[in-house]
Amino acid sequence: MTKPAPNSESVRVTARRSAIPFALLSLGLSFPGSARADATDAPQTSSSSTPYVDRLIDDGKLEPLMSASDEKATNTKGNVRSLIVELGGSVISPKSSVTGIDTSALDHVQREAGISVSGRYQTDNFGLLGLDAQLRRGSNSGPFGSTSADSWSGSAALTSQYLPLGDGWLVDGAVGTTSTPAIALVRQQTRFYLPASPILGGAVVFNGYRKIAPSQTNGEAKPFATLNLSVGEPGLLGGLRLSDFTGLSGLAISGGGQIDLSSRWSAGVQAIAVRDTVDPYAVILQSTPSSSSKARVSSQGALGTIAFSDNGFKIQANAIWTHRSGQSIVSDPLGAQGAAGGGWIDASFRSGRTYQSGGLYYFGPGLSWGTSALINNAYGGYYRLSTSSQRWRWTLNLDAADSVDGSSASGVVVNADVRRKLNFTTSVGVNSTLRIANGQTSTQLLGYVEFPTRLGSSRAEAGWSHDLFSNLYRIDFNQNWSLPAWMPSGSRLSTQASYQRMQQSSNSPYLLDGSSAQRSNSFGVAVSAGATPFSGVNFDATIAYNSNGNSSATSVYGPVDSTGGALGILSSQQGQAFSATIVANVRLSSRWSLTASYTDTTSSLTSTYGLASIYSSPLGLTPAQAIAAQRSSYHLRAGYLTLRYSASAGRPRGMLGLREYPLGGTGVLEGRVYLDTNSNHNREPSEKGVPGIVVILDGIQAVRTDQAGYYRFDAVSDGPHRVTLNADALPLPWVIEADDKRQTGAPYVASVNVGVRSTTILDIAAEKE
Repeated sequence: MTKPAPNSESVRVTARRSAIPFALLSLGLSFPGSARADATDAPQTSSSSTPYVDRLIDDGKLEPLMSASDEKATNTKGNVRSLIVELGGSVISPKSSVTGIDTSALDHVQREAGISVSGRYQTDNFGLLGLDAQLRRGSNSGPFGSTSADSWSGSAALTSQYLPLGDGWLVDGAVGTTSTPAIALVRQQTRFYLPASPILGGAVVFNGYRKIAPSQTNGEAKPFATLNLSVGEPGLLGGLRLSDFTGLSGLAISGGGQIDLSSRWSAGVQAIAVRDTVDPYAVILQSTPSSSSKARVSSQGALGTIAFSDNGFKIQANAIWTHRSGQSIVSDPLGAQGAAGGGWIDASFRSGRTYQSGGLYYFGPGLSWGTSALINNAYGGYYRLSTSSQRWRWTLNLDAADSVDGSSASGVVVNADVRRKLNFTTSVGVNSTLRIANGQTSTQLLGYVEFPTRLGSSRAEAGWSHDLFSNLYRIDFNQNWSLPAWMPSGSRLSTQASYQRMQQSSNSPYLLDGSSAQRSNSFGVAVSAGATPFSGVNFDATIAYNSNGNSSATSVYGPVDSTGGALGILSSQQGQAFSATIVANVRLSSRWSLTASYTDTTSSLTSTYGLASIYSSPLGLTPAQAIAAQRSSYHLRAGYLTLRYSASAGRPRGMLGLREYPLGGTGVLEGRVYLDTNSNHNREPSEKGVPGIVVILDGIQAVRTDQAGYYRFDAVSDGPHRVTLNADALPLPWVIEADDKRQTGAPYVASVNVGVRSTTILDIAAEKE
C-alpha cells in the first residue's frame, strides 16, 4: 500500500518540528527527544556533561497572585467599563511653627471619613463617559476652614472623552469640579509652565485630526488643531485623602487654541480672566473668614507661543502678560498690583546619545496666572548637556539668575557629573558644583562608587563642601541587602548611614542669635524594608533619623545629595529630624483590597504649609530667608485606612471599513438591492428585493442580502467609503452597473459618505439588459 502524501498543513508542522532541533544543535545545545544519531555525531567535550533541566524562579516558592477560587473569568460581554469604589478614613495631627505667621488655626487634629467613586463606560458612539465623585465628612481641612467642626463636603465631575463630531474632530468635556485646560505647547514644557486652577463649572476641549496619509505609520495620533474653553467659579482643593472643593466666589473664564502651521511649525495662545474673587492667599494665611472675604482680586492674563521642530532640534518662544487688581489684607504674595510681563525661549537638540538644551527667561515682578502665583522677579539663562557611551556618562548643568528688583538671590551655579562603568556591576562617579550667589562663593565635591558584594549591592559616597564661613564633610553608605531564600517572597531590605562634620567660623551670618558653635558632628540612619509573609499580604516600612544638631542654615549651600531615599529627604532638614512610615496592603479577593498606613514626621525646617516659596530664586534662599526658615518647626502624625473595590469588564468594539481619520466615530450603512423594473432608480413598493447578493465595504468586509434584498453594516467608521458587489446570484437578464457607467460592462462601484451617529441609505438598482 502506498503511503499517502501529507497535506499542506502537516507539511508545515513537520518543517517546524525539524527546524527547532537543528537550530539548537547548531548552537551547541542539547534538545530532549532529538535523534540518537544526531547526539552521537555531535562533538563531545565531556562524557559526564549535565543534561539541561528546566528550573523555576526562586525554586518555585513565589506566592501566587491569587488563589484559584478568587480567580474569575474575565467578563468580555458588553462595552468596556470599569468601577473603583474606595471607603476611607484619615486622621492628621499637625504641630507647626513658622516665623512671622500665626499657625494656631492650622494646628488642630483633622479627621475625615468618606467614599470616592470613579467609573468609566465606553459607549458605542458617544466617547468614554466618566464619573468621579467624592463625599467626605470631617473637620474643615486646615487653611480652608476656620473651625474643626465636622461637616459634609466633597466634589463631583462628569466627564466625556473622545466624543466624535465628524470630519476628524473629537471633543473632551467635564462638568462639575474640574480645572482650567491649557494647550499642549504649554503643558509639554518642562522648566516653566502655567498652573491649572480648580473651578466649579465646565470645561471643553476640541481636537482636530488630519486625514491619514498613505505613508503614515500606526503611531499615536496627534491633533493638528486644538481649542479649549472653561467657565466656572474659582476655588481651592482641600481635604486629606478625599477632595474638598472650597469656592472663592467670582467668575473664572479661560480659553485657548493651538494649530500646526506646517509639519515643523506650530503656534498657540492661552488666556484667562478672573473677576471679583476672594484672594486665595488671604484664605490660606488668615484664620478669620470674615476678614479674608474682604480681600477680593481680579486678574487677566494672556500667553502666546510659537515652536519649531525638525530632526531632533526644537525651539519654542513664549511671551506672557498679566494684570492684577484688588485689595488684600495680608502682605501680597504675588507682588505689586498692576500689569506685569515676561517671556522665555527654550531650545533643545538630540543627536544619538547626546542631548543639549538651553534657554533664556525674564519674569517681571508681580507676574501671576489667574489666582495662582508664577515664578516672577527673575531673569537669567540655563544650559544642559548630557552624553553617554557604552561605559561613560557626562552631564553638565549651568544656571545663571538674578532678581529684577534685587530683592532675591542672584548668581551662577555650575554642576558637572561624570560616571564610569568599570564592568557590568561596578560604577564610579564624581559630582562637582560651583555656586556664586548672594555675594559669596561655595564649592562642593562628591565622589561615589557602586559595587556588588555577597551581601547585595552597595553604594559609598564621600562629599566636601566649602564656603566663606564653613567647611562641611560628609560620608554615606547605602546597602541593598540580598536576603536568604527562606525568607518570605518579596522580602527586601535596604539601609543608609551617614556621618557629617561641620566646621564653621564664629562670624558666620548663618549662626542663630546666641549660638557660638563652630564645630558639630551629626549622623543619620535609615532603614527601608518590606515583605509578603502571606499570599496577598505585604508590608512596607521606612524609618529615618538625622541628629544634625548644628545651629546654622548652611545646608542651603551644602553638598548635593545624590543618595536619595529617606536620608535624601532628611538631609534638607536642619536640627534633629525623624520620619517613620508603615504601610500594609491586604488583598482580600480579586476585587477587594485593604490598605492601612501610619506616618510620624518631625523636622526643624518646613515650607509654609506645603506652599512653595514664591520669593526664592532658582539659586536658593538668601541668608535672611534661610535663617527664617531654620527657625521653623513641624511635627506631623497621620493615619489612613482605605477599603478598595475595583472591577472591569467588556471588550473594545471593532469598526468596519477603512478609516479616513486616525480617530473618530461610527455610523450605519444600510440599503436594499432591488429589481428596478421601471429603470427610474427609485425603489417602488412593488419592486422586489434580490437575495444572496454580496455587498462589499472597502474591499475588506462583506454581507449578504436577505430574502428582501436588505443589507446592513453597523459601526462603520465615519467618512467616505467604497461599496462594490458580487452579483453572481443576480438572475438573468438583470445587471447592476454604476449610474455613470451604464452599458459599459464595468463592475458596480459606489462612493458613499457615512456620518457620525447617523444612518446612510444606499439602495442598489438592478436593471434588465
